[in-house]
Amino acid sequence: MMPNLGQGGCQSIEDAFRLGEDLAERVHDASSRDDIAAALAAYSRRRVLRTAIVQGVAQLGSDLLVDFDLMMTLPVIGPFFLLATQLTMPYILRFLYVPTP
Repeated sequence: MMPNLGQGGCQSIEDAFRLGEDLAERVHDASSRDDIAAALAAYSRRRVLRTAIVQGVAQLGSDLLVDFDLMMTLPVIGPFFLLATQLTMPYILRFLYVPTP
């Protein structure tokens, strides 16, 4: 099994943690349902971008694992592709695995 296939489970755990944080932060002293709605809206805004990026990176990872050997045989694209992968991988891994405040 490819490691990127577990991203759905990872995202659901991350979603639950972030939702709990947002609700605890904003609703602890909530006086109305509007505060809860605002907390849920803030949660949604924070999570949509990250979830979309993680999904895209997981798809890219899957494509790389399947087509890596083929890409390396292409004369110009292969070396460029390898260099781009080596340069961007530390940033991608930091984005995926370092918690955000």
